[in-house]
Amino acid sequence: MVKRLRTILATIAAVTMTACSTGGSGGETETKDKVSEGGKTILTLSTMKSTPFYEALEKKFEAKYPDIDLQIQAYKKAGEENNIGDRDEYRKSINTALLSGKGPDILELTEGLPSDDYVEKGLILNMDALMKQDGTLKQDNMHMNVLKALNPKGGTYAIPSGFYLRAFIGNGEALKDAGINEKTWTWQDFVDIAKKVTQGKNGFVAMAEYTPDMLVQEMMIDSYSLYVDRAAKKARFDSQEFIAMLKQVKKMYDDGVMTAESAEFGKQLFFSAVLREPADVINVPHMVLNKPLLLQKPHSGEQSGNMRIIPTTQLAIVVKTPAQKEAWKLMSFLLSEEGQLLPEREGFSLFKSVNGQKFDEIKEKIHAGSYKLPDGQTVKVEAEELTRFTQLLDITDQYSILDLKVISIVGEESLAYFSGQKSAEEVAKLVQNRSTTLLNE
Repeated sequence: MVKRLRTILATIAAVTMTACSTGGSGGETETKDKVSEGGKTILTLSTMKSTPFYEALEKKFEAKYPDIDLQIQAYKKAGEENNIGDRDEYRKSINTALLSGKGPDILELTEGLPSDDYVEKGLILNMDALMKQDGTLKQDNMHMNVLKALNPKGGTYAIPSGFYLRAFIGNGEALKDAGINEKTWTWQDFVDIAKKVTQGKNGFVAMAEYTPDMLVQEMMIDSYSLYVDRAAKKARFDSQEFIAMLKQVKKMYDDGVMTAESAEFGKQLFFSAVLREPADVINVPHMVLNKPLLLQKPHSGEQSGNMRIIPTTQLAIVVKTPAQKEAWKLMSFLLSEEGQLLPEREGFSLFKSVNGQKFDEIKEKIHAGSYKLPDGQTVKVEAEELTRFTQLLDITDQYSILDLKVISIVGEESLAYFSGQKSAEEVAKLVQNRSTTLLNE
């Protein structure tokens, strides 16, 4: 660990280019003026972990721009596991490099990095002007709602290569007469509807295979900004709202509305799932329900129930880079159809046309009756399902910069309440104290 940390620090400080870099020549290069021995401009991209996507991006980008030497500086190799200690060390090394003005040209805003702090301190570039000047970009073909959601401070500081979506899915057969007003329904409405629909129906539950701590974590994530003020480094878990949420979740399980046990196929009313690619819009819901229905999630009045955005990779340009022109070329390449069509790129595309192409292929198979689920089963799909997803994708706006440690604290401490060992108030106080200490480290 110490050896690896020294390597990444040396790399980021631009003293030498070492074997930690997966791109470029791999030998020592002069980095002061960003020119290698071959006369190419060196462009450095720092990431916590190397991936097949980065390897493909490097190869394709350098083929298009042979005068640029893209060097991927990876703290961990592809296939190596990340742990909290690694993330902490990486964050510290990146923070030190950025503040000293000797950081990489492009930075992946991986989990654990305080990207909002980087924006506030002017360490990463607002790319709005570069986007407007770039005549090759087709913003009308982009999901600008997703891009704006990922940049809540205004401006464009981060660009994703792709994104996943956390979706809420209902049982279309059982809920057809439930009268759900998904734009305004709350978790209490969810409970009332679930009790009404499942009454007298053997084996039916609202949600299955979901433990209480998992549910409270998900509800907290959806309303993260209500409980964590990252800028002020303050937590609000000792609030009546959080205590009420704990009690509400416990009551759902005590009343049998929710269960941590499994349920038979088609016997649950709702489930929450991550959709990782266009095919998942069909595959994931139909593995659980015959007639799935995408819904907005129950939410408080201050929040939206739209699908939550989970970016796969977000890239930012470091303000003090001497290679801003080359850095933007990489961003522009990422926002081209060539970049979005890289097979190694994960998630939904920021381009409507790329997602649409995948959906057209799915529709053709559905129309021909040849569409099969991953388990080989044929499935009957309603044409409206893809239309419905597209409608929800066009309005999705939910994204929060999360601290995984805070989320873990909520899950860990809530177990004592759900098992009857502590009161909701005691747990809220413990979560408040631990998260406050963490936020101020």
